[in-house]
Amino acid sequence: MSTPRASTAERTRPGTLLRLVIDGLAGSGLAVTLPERDDSCDVAIACQDAECQLSVDDWGRVTWEYGPRPAGSADPGLTADLATALLTGQPGPYPRLAPAFGQRGITFKAAAGLELRARGLDVALAAYLDDDYLDAQVEVSVTAPGAADTARVCVTDDGALTWTRDYWAEVVIASGPGDAGRWIADPAAVARSVVAALATAMDCLRASRQAQPA
Repeated sequence: MSTPRASTAERTRPGTLLRLVIDGLAGSGLAVTLPERDDSCDVAIACQDAECQLSVDDWGRVTWEYGPRPAGSADPGLTADLATALLTGQPGPYPRLAPAFGQRGITFKAAAGLELRARGLDVALAAYLDDDYLDAQVEVSVTAPGAADTARVCVTDDGALTWTRDYWAEVVIASGPGDAGRWIADPAAVARSVVAALATAMDCLRASRQAQPA
């Protein structure tokens, strides 16, 4: 039996996509902290030894930020697994393929990036320049080969990971001039995709904790 389509009023109601994602995450067994304000796009996902923040707006722009606790406790192998899960949708476990993985003298982002490159993902450096203070921040930027440039994972040297996915070009329909006259045609389908990606990533986190010595 097919899933009933939401009415136009439901599809265009602010916060519809976020509410569907929250319901899906809860149905997957994840604990989600609801937004403090009705107009907020941000929620927190309970995660042992890490902070997980999710942002979902009405136009299909999704951001998931993962930050291990305490700072400096990140594992580049786990970070590579999270990126692989988010960008490919393939469940783990994933083999360690990079010859330099775990080698001393390379940065965290290099260890994670080399492993991801060995798995066939497209890996590049992204530099953000601060001309005011003559400083620069460099991250590893990862995408899936052959995929549209709508999904990306960025990794920093402190172990933070950010996944961004933009569904806008894939699922909107037009009904008038400007963004105000557009909406997501099937928010339930987008929500299922978001929940599936995050559930696969959270499975990697659970597997990592179970593998740790007691």
